[in-house]
Amino acid sequence: MPSNLNKVFRVLGHNVRAEFYPYAAVKHTVRKRDGIIYMRISDTFADAPEKVLLSLGKILLAKLNKGRINQKDRLIYNQYINSEFFQEKALKMISKRKRKVKIIKGYYRDLDQSFERVNKEYFNGCMEKPVLTWSPQRAKRTLGRYDPERDIVFISRVLDSRKVPEELLDFIMYHELLHKKHGVKLKGNRRRVHTPEFKKDEKKFRNYQKMKELMGKVART
Repeated sequence: MPSNLNKVFRVLGHNVRAEFYPYAAVKHTVRKRDGIIYMRISDTFADAPEKVLLSLGKILLAKLNKGRINQKDRLIYNQYINSEFFQEKALKMISKRKRKVKIIKGYYRDLDQSFERVNKEYFNGCMEKPVLTWSPQRAKRTLGRYDPERDIVFISRVLDSRKVPEELLDFIMYHELLHKKHGVKLKGNRRRVHTPEFKKDEKKFRNYQKMKELMGKVART
């Protein structure tokens, strides 16, 4: 364990054992076994300032003990991970570890065609095309997901059906492309993806309210 991490985490308690770990994402874990608290910190934090590491350690302890996270610690952590310096460094490190996604083609619907329709109508054809794939599972509650680190849009296979309106597929595609457009914003000490700007754009989709109702029906079936 690097000396700086050892030095910082020593103040958290004599029973804390921590190490940097090469996760394939910016993540940290904490667990307790036989009275010892084990922490694994993403190695993207290996050169982080001591105050950032200390705030992270306190956040992990709060989560372990199901306590309230100190807002100052949360702010210090969020400001660091949202900095341009960290984002660029983390992207370079993690992209090498990400497993290549398996592209799953649909049986009844074509994601490439959906993207072209949405891009033409709502983005004036200027949206750079991400990797598009159907998800391995037929999830009903999470109909779409955007992975910004790999620039991938996943769409639930439950929408790959002639029984599901093509317009609903396009709405989910539009929603995920808005995540690509707007990214993550920091407000105070919180990361936000569904910002007011995001929601305003989302409502521009034709038959917006009808699409929201259809989403509810899919989740209930």
